[in-house]
Amino acid sequence: MASNMGRAHLTLVPDTVHRFADAHESSPDSWDDRRSSIRRTLSELSTLTLVRVKYGPEVSLIDLSSGGAQIETTSYRFQPGSTIVVQIAAGSKTFAVPSLVLRARVSRIAASAATYRTALAFKRRFELSDLLEAETSGRDPYLLREHAKLHVQLRRLEESIPPQGGTTRSALTGVGRGALSAALTIMESPPAQPASGTFSREMGRLLRIITVGLTNGTAPHAILDQMVEGMRRAVPAQAIRVVNGLSLVGIPAEATCFDVPSRGGGNAGRLVVECPRGCRLDSEHLSYLKAAAQLVMLVAEIEEVIVGRDCGAAAATNGDLPVGWKRIVVRYLDGRLLKGVTTDFAATKGHVHVWMVPNGPEESRITVSIGHLKAIFFVHDLEGDPAYQPGTDTSSDLGRRIEITFLDGEVLEGTTLSYSQEGRGFFVTPLDNGGNNVRIFVAPAAVRHVKFP
Repeated sequence: MASNMGRAHLTLVPDTVHRFADAHESSPDSWDDRRSSIRRTLSELSTLTLVRVKYGPEVSLIDLSSGGAQIETTSYRFQPGSTIVVQIAAGSKTFAVPSLVLRARVSRIAASAATYRTALAFKRRFELSDLLEAETSGRDPYLLREHAKLHVQLRRLEESIPPQGGTTRSALTGVGRGALSAALTIMESPPAQPASGTFSREMGRLLRIITVGLTNGTAPHAILDQMVEGMRRAVPAQAIRVVNGLSLVGIPAEATCFDVPSRGGGNAGRLVVECPRGCRLDSEHLSYLKAAAQLVMLVAEIEEVIVGRDCGAAAATNGDLPVGWKRIVVRYLDGRLLKGVTTDFAATKGHVHVWMVPNGPEESRITVSIGHLKAIFFVHDLEGDPAYQPGTDTSSDLGRRIEITFLDGEVLEGTTLSYSQEGRGFFVTPLDNGGNNVRIFVAPAAVRHVKFP
């Protein structure tokens, strides 16, 4: 009897129903089941200009449907079960949507701050039709998608900057907001809307160069070089270059110059375009280069923020450290570097904990598996001295001499007291006592062979 009652609560649903629901993407979003609503990413909702919590922080949108949304916030965690009001702005319209916080979890850690991903359920159906229809209101969907992707990467750059003295990141940086907005305004002006679509394609290429550069950690000066090369492909010019300052020395009289604004007002430099004799730039080219000058300013802002962030982190870790903390440079097998401090490293744990600053919050801790590493360098300071030449002072009396050849061909010489073929790794003391390296932990997965001279 009991088993029959249990079966009464079970209903078999044919799998074809689920396949039909998943495949039928053209159907209206369903309010009856929030989970079946079609989720649209930021690139599909490029007309959005702002998503924030009313009386709360600005947020990054992950996806949006008629029944709910996923958002991310930095250093701010919403309480599951609470009710918040999400404000969504598109063009001249702003929508206020009461929402229930379903869950919140840490999605990533950067610098000394955690980013939380929050799932929301709307308390009433939110119609996406107004947002989707806005994409056909004269604004180029392709450009807006590239603009939205870049905006997301700029937001993540801001999140990598730890707040200071209670000041929010937006107040500290607002990276590129003015330049990106000015560039978009130029892109949408009448001279920049030719029927050929060439302007849209080339302008989108510049935006994408910056987005990909930020994603891959490319140096700002290299991003700028790629942009200039992109401009040369789009404009009939013999030469294009960026000149810092406002001096006209060295600039040909026949060259066309576009002012590169500075963040604090005024002009920081010029975008100089030299065309062949008898060749003139048309209105489409002029609009393109005016918008490109704004993006040059954006890259300059990015460089300023990255340099400030890295110098701040170095200053925080290059002073006197609390007892037990050590400065380390973690080198991955693929060549990447991670600089920070640690306090509890032991090879037997199989991993290393890295903080950007000593005594940082637990959520800022980065845990890296030894299996992913080439070596961990325990150093005097995180910057080192690139001009330093190895001396003759050696520590050959401290353990057994060893020569390690890594998989990438690099050779390390030193002494060791802990080498073992079966262990999780071993420490090496460098021969040069005057260098920046105090000692080096070698991960076994990175070693090609070992010799004992």
